[in-house]
Order: sequence, then C-alpha cells, then structure tokens
Amino acid sequence: MVPLGLQRMKLSAPAGLYELRHRIVSVGLPALVSRGSMVAWGILTILIIRKLPEEAYAVYAVARSLEMFGVLLGGGFVHQAVMKLVAEGDTERERRLANAGVLVALAFAAISAFALIAGEDLLRSFYGALDLGGIPALLAGVVVTGTLSGLPRSLLLAKHRTKHVMLSDLLQFAVKGGVVGILLFSGALNSAHQIFIATIAANLAACIVSLWLARDLFSPRVGTGTGEIGTVMGFAVVTLGTSLANFVYSRTDILMLGKLKPDDVAAYGASRTLAGMVLPVVAAANMVLLPLVSRMWKQGRRREVLSRIWGSVFLAEVLMAPVVFAYVVFPGRIMNLVYGGKYTEAWPVMMVLGGLSVVRPLGSFFSTASAAVGKPQYSLYSVLISSIFNVALNIVLIPALGGLGAALATAAAVVTGTVWVVWASIRYMSSEAEG
Repeated sequence: MVPLGLQRMKLSAPAGLYELRHRIVSVGLPALVSRGSMVAWGILTILIIRKLPEEAYAVYAVARSLEMFGVLLGGGFVHQAVMKLVAEGDTERERRLANAGVLVALAFAAISAFALIAGEDLLRSFYGALDLGGIPALLAGVVVTGTLSGLPRSLLLAKHRTKHVMLSDLLQFAVKGGVVGILLFSGALNSAHQIFIATIAANLAACIVSLWLARDLFSPRVGTGTGEIGTVMGFAVVTLGTSLANFVYSRTDILMLGKLKPDDVAAYGASRTLAGMVLPVVAAANMVLLPLVSRMWKQGRRREVLSRIWGSVFLAEVLMAPVVFAYVVFPGRIMNLVYGGKYTEAWPVMMVLGGLSVVRPLGSFFSTASAAVGKPQYSLYSVLISSIFNVALNIVLIPALGGLGAALATAAAVVTGTVWVVWASIRYMSSEAEG
C-alpha cells in the first residue's frame, strides 16, 4: 500500500521521478551524510563513556545540558529565524534580514557567555556533588564559537546548499573527533574539560570554512535597520520560547537527576546517548524540510505541503525501524555489548527511550513545518504542554524510580506534545490549502 504522502506528490513520470531523484541526491543525501557525523560522534561518545570514570562522565552529562542551554540563549534561537526568512526569496529584503540575524545572534552570544562565566560559583554550589570547576568558562567559549559557525551554516541551509553544509559538518567532526580520539586511544582522556576544548577548536574550524563557502550570501553593504531587526526578533522570540520549553522537557531529566539522583546520571546518560543514535535521521530531514516548506508555502503550493511532511515521516520511520526494533526487544543485550557490562542495569531506561524514537519524527517534522508556514507558535504551545507534563512527572518519578522515572516522564511529555502539534498543524494547513 502506497503511503498517502507519496500518493499526493503527483510527480509525472519520467520527468517527475527524475526531479524527485535529483532532489534526494543533490539535497537530501548530503544532509543525511552531514547529520551522519552525529552518528559518528555518538559512536565516539560510547567509547568516551566506557573510558571516563563514572564521576567524570556525570560531570560531562550535566555540562552538556548546560552547553545546550547556553548555545540556545547565545544566539542559537535566531538561527531558525534566519533560515526561514532568508529562504523566502533572493531579494535585497532577505539580505537585509540576514544581516539583522547576524547582529542579533552575536549580541546574544556575548550576553550568554558573560552569564556563564559570572555564574560559575552559583553552578558549582548548586551541583555540590559534581566538580564543575572551569566548566562554565569553557562553555562560554563553546557558545561564542558555536554561534559564529552556526550563522553561515543557517544561510547555506536556507538556500539548500547542503553539500557545503556537509563539508563544514564533516570538518567539524574531523577536528573534534580527531582530538578526542587521540586523547582516548592514547589513554590521556580523563576529564570533561578536554572534550569541550576540542569542541571549541572544531567550531572555529567549521566557522572558517562555512564563512568562505557562504561568502556570497553575506551582504554588509545593503545594511539593515530596526524594521529588519524587529522582523527577525518577532519570529525568533517565538522560536526562543519553543526552544526553551523544548529544553525544559528534553534536558530536565539530566539536570534533575544530577541534583536528586546523581548516582543515576551516568547510566541514564549512557542510555540516552545510545537511544539518540537514530535521531540524526530526523535532524537531516529537518535541514531540508524547513526551507523547502517555507518556499513552497510562499509560492502558493500549499496543497503539496502535507504530502511532503507525511512522506518525510514515512521515510524517517523506515530508516529508523531496524535500530528501534533492536532497542525495544534487546535493550539489555545491546547495553551489555556496547558498554561492556558497565551500565547493563539501565536496560529499562534504554527500552523506554529507544521506543520513544518512533514518535520523534512526527512531532519534529510537524513542528518544523508549522514554523515554516508562519505558525511557530504551534511548536511553542506543543512544547509548553510537554514541559508541564515533564517537570511535574520528573518531580514525582525521579525520587521514586531514578533514571527510569526520568525516562517515563520524558516519554509521556513527548507523546503529549506530538499529538497536539500534529493535530493543530494538520487543521491549519488543510484549511489554508482549501481556502
């Protein structure tokens, strides 16, 4: 039976099939390879988990969550706005909007970096059981370099130049993975600090290459103004709310475990890392989906949008299915094999988080598409609902069940938010297409 999304593509043969094949090869394949670097890093992370002492990995797991929060507030929330707005056309308007996005992102990066450095004593006192000395300063470096490398990357994605993004992402992994790999196999890797130093070096390398590849997309001479800055911020503020709420329900588990059940952090983080090995498939699709849907919607091709989304969901589920099946059916064996018996007792967490991967494409793709059609608030509402569920359940379940409680809370939150955003997005897109 042919999926509904594929039925509605209405591509004429052989020209339509050639067009689809060309798009997959020229745009989708580089995006998948690009996100494949995440899989490679995930494999290296597994080796890191096996090598680092449990206390050192617990520090890394908590610091990684803090890093994501810092990067988000440090201009990361502007990247989606830049991608969506620049993808709408090739006029001076889009170039002025790009300039506005650069200025806004750099300003927030500086603020976030300063806040991390200034708040080191507060973080160290809050996580008294973990030694976070020196971590905030390194995270500040990650925030600034991550924002710098992310801006040209967003412009390239807006123009579907995924081959260039692929080159930048592969270089970033080569530097980061190379440094960490040398430390790992030489036996010199013994702290989270070394990993974040490697991340800063990788971000700088990716920034230099991305700036060169995207040099024709920067137009400082056209300038910008308060109107463009307001437009960028108007969209970015909504995505910031979405991302913050998303951070709450996706990272609260690690942060609350670090405070309430620090002994469970390492095992939970190991399970989460392994479960996340399939998520680069979703990330790769989103790299293509947001600018594509944005341009289709702007061009009036609104009847085609839902079929593109469902087609992306179907493809992602097919690609992920074998791995997800193994996670759910053989979680203990996989944990034992991958981590050499180190965290085998966390197999229930692995089973819950691995099975949750089935739901991820639905929520992620419809959230991305809703932002692309001018309804980023749908994603915001979705993750707000999820956040309320997640925080409430974490408070109840973590003290009683530890890591398993955190996994169950995350699963309930993701499913609830996904149901809402799919329903709201389909209702809006269908009504607009008919109108």
